[in-house]
Amino acid sequence: MVKVSPAALGAFASSPPGSTFGRGDGPVEMTRTDPVRTEAVRLLEEVESGAGLAPLLEGLESRFDGRDRRFVRQLTSGVLQWRGRLDWILASFSSRPLDSLTPRVLHILRLGAYQLLWLDRVPPSAAVHTAVDLARRPGHAGAAGFVNAVLRRVSAEGARVSYPHRDGDPEGYLSVYHSHPQWLVSRWLHRWGPARTEALLRANNEPPTLFVRPDPRFGNARRLVESLPESLGPVLVDARPEACRIERPEGFFDSHAFRQGRCFVQDLNAGLAVELLAPRPGDRVLDACAAPGGKSVQLALAAGQVRVAAGDLSRARLRRLRENRDRMRLKGIHLFAGDASAGPHPPGAFDRVLVDAPCSGTGVLRRRPEARWRKSESDLAQQSQRQSAILGAAFEALRPGGRLVYSTCSLEDEENDTVVDGLLARRSDARLEPASRRFPGVAWAARTIQTLPGREAGDGAYAALIHKLHRRGREP
Repeated sequence: MVKVSPAALGAFASSPPGSTFGRGDGPVEMTRTDPVRTEAVRLLEEVESGAGLAPLLEGLESRFDGRDRRFVRQLTSGVLQWRGRLDWILASFSSRPLDSLTPRVLHILRLGAYQLLWLDRVPPSAAVHTAVDLARRPGHAGAAGFVNAVLRRVSAEGARVSYPHRDGDPEGYLSVYHSHPQWLVSRWLHRWGPARTEALLRANNEPPTLFVRPDPRFGNARRLVESLPESLGPVLVDARPEACRIERPEGFFDSHAFRQGRCFVQDLNAGLAVELLAPRPGDRVLDACAAPGGKSVQLALAAGQVRVAAGDLSRARLRRLRENRDRMRLKGIHLFAGDASAGPHPPGAFDRVLVDAPCSGTGVLRRRPEARWRKSESDLAQQSQRQSAILGAAFEALRPGGRLVYSTCSLEDEENDTVVDGLLARRSDARLEPASRRFPGVAWAARTIQTLPGREAGDGAYAALIHKLHRRGREP
């Protein structure tokens, strides 16, 4: 346990709840000498209040230069990603239970410990001193003293902390060491076993990869690679459909190729749903949950004269889609705002329907480091009900003889096979076509598509292809 001076601990313990460490008592006077770490703590507080990290990071563009933006991103993403393991380490050296600390102090401790144990280029003295500065407030010396004491012990002994026993408590070990909720680790162990689960956990803690696809009107992926600045480190990858990997993403969105609409961002596996749907020239296509628009763009480019009705419940996300559409100069994408579960379209209005349903996102945790801490197992059933409603409404909008693909970025059965099988049980005119017919001989395509981080390159993605028969029997 940390040894803190009696005076400092007394000030820390006797301060009114919500005041010593800035919980609910207005803005806190932060250090003026380190705006990057100050901003990192502010963003962590915003995320704790329910904000998404990605849009918060987008707001840094006008206030920080490239180097500082990268450091803020590294600090906030790293702390959120490794929160479980950081808390285990901090609890080993704290004289107080972590859940008794105010959010601000806990964020500061996590930030300091992350720098001490994960970042080689940050001197230990800088990590500790800046954390103490962030914790210091006039009249509350206890907070700074407590942070100083804990982080000095972390600096000296943090690398030698004991974790749950790997063989005696595999769920506990994998959960703590790889920083994932134990309920999620337990599910994955049951489904995939220890080796594959650990590979998945490791993949979730790797930096996300930026993949981009070419607009075929301007050439193939090889030509795209040749047109991108060498500073981005573009590399051609073997993918279907073709794509390239950006090794050093800083500056990509300012590149001529991106600004001129010659390419669009999309993970390798996200594009499999559109390939499975296989739109044909002249098709009327519904993209029921379209924003931010990568699949809508892919649909519009997949075949000549495809007309895409792209809808989303969020008008803010639709603005992102509109920006993508206009940048790519795609006239065949028509936007609308609406609830996909309400079925706003006439029955049989579309030849092809894509339902990229909102989900828990357990297949893209490396891109959303905060998401792993926001879900519980009980949330999956509620999500499944919403997804079933969306799928049912979308199937009504499909004409007899048409094709529908239901997809998610989830790895969980409740959001995937359970939703699809529910539709098949309710509708005698719905028939599943095995994905292996379209993608033979690959591990990720059988009855449906399921890619897995750590096994395949790219994100976790699910997709199922459903035909609507011309004849329809009586519904149960």
